[in-house]
Amino acid sequence: MRRHTKPAVVLTTLAALTLSAFGAGAADAAGTAGGTTDSGSTSRAAADSFSWNHGTARVNKRIMERFTSEFLPTGDPALARKFIVPDIVMHFGGRTQQGRDTYLGIVAANLKAFPDLRWTVEDMRAEGDTVAIRYTLTGTHMGPFAGVEATGRAIRAESMAFYRLTHGKIVEERAQLDMLSILQQMGAIPAA
Repeated sequence: MRRHTKPAVVLTTLAALTLSAFGAGAADAAGTAGGTTDSGSTSRAAADSFSWNHGTARVNKRIMERFTSEFLPTGDPALARKFIVPDIVMHFGGRTQQGRDTYLGIVAANLKAFPDLRWTVEDMRAEGDTVAIRYTLTGTHMGPFAGVEATGRAIRAESMAFYRLTHGKIVEERAQLDMLSILQQMGAIPAA
């Protein structure tokens, strides 16, 4: 009989630790815990917060690995529903836009302008609910882009984006694309 008692105690203890770690981490992420416990000790709250943030960061990084390898190359609306919330907020080039349909429109326009567009992930970092990605993009300018008709020229540029995720889906994106370099490579503006 004692054999069955030990695993039950271990499972109960693990469940209690997991719940306390996620509970403290969620409160820290929401800015309500203040990093202290009732006794004034910060070490337990800091450890719990680290555990929650580290676990969330790992999961979010895996989601973004799939997003970049499965969704970005295709712009498939069915995949967009898996990765992006309907009311996503996007910050690109000094403008804020909202909505998954708007996001899909941007991706479709990019793929029309550069049918062979390829996003290569050069670096990916995750912390808490945020994943930062540094991309190199390459493609051939075969359709209108930024007011410039197709030139047939190859482009290569850098881009960085910060994605914020909630419940496994992207809720916000802040991206910065090297538009100057793209416009120069397309011949729209003189190279320096």
